[in-house]
Amino acid sequence: MSEQRTEPSKGELTRQTILDAAIVRFGRDGFRATSVADIARDASVSGTAAYAHFPNKEALFDAALDEDAAAVIHEGVSHVIEEGHSSEEWRETLILTLVAAVERHPLARRVLSGLEPHVTDRVVELPAMQDLRKSVADRLRRDQEQGLVRDDIDPAAIADGAVGIIVSLLMAVLQLGSAGVAVYGPGIWALFGAALDPR
Repeated sequence: MSEQRTEPSKGELTRQTILDAAIVRFGRDGFRATSVADIARDASVSGTAAYAHFPNKEALFDAALDEDAAAVIHEGVSHVIEEGHSSEEWRETLILTLVAAVERHPLARRVLSGLEPHVTDRVVELPAMQDLRKSVADRLRRDQEQGLVRDDIDPAAIADGAVGIIVSLLMAVLQLGSAGVAVYGPGIWALFGAALDPR
């Protein structure tokens, strides 16, 4: 029986270092003002090392966006899958956690702020968004089984709608300021409650 390697390879570490530098640089300066050479310099690797892992700037940007968005979504999903929260608590915690998380992730914040219009339409197709939709749908199904959520709704359809509302809220918060959560938050919780809670 062979042992499984748990330590990342040197190549994997280099790729991650490049991605981390790309998230910061693209998040700060944007796609147009950033070169692969800038990112390689920030990562303390050669330009050829960057191109060994990413064929071009677009591929590096896409990978960095996927990575940064996944980190944001992971923070929120951890609250969705965590047992012990009531149905209302996990919905509210999910939204508040995502709002807080996006502030710590520069590239996700930049894209959701509308500063990278060439990829805004890609946001809903990010792998992390698929994970969020699946996690919300799975939690809604579990809540249905426990009688906490209406049994006449389609969890997958509601999850799609909920994620759309959440993304819209994140964009609004980033573009209009965090006061939007205080203004619109109670209405959003009420909307989810009216749509989901048993009658």
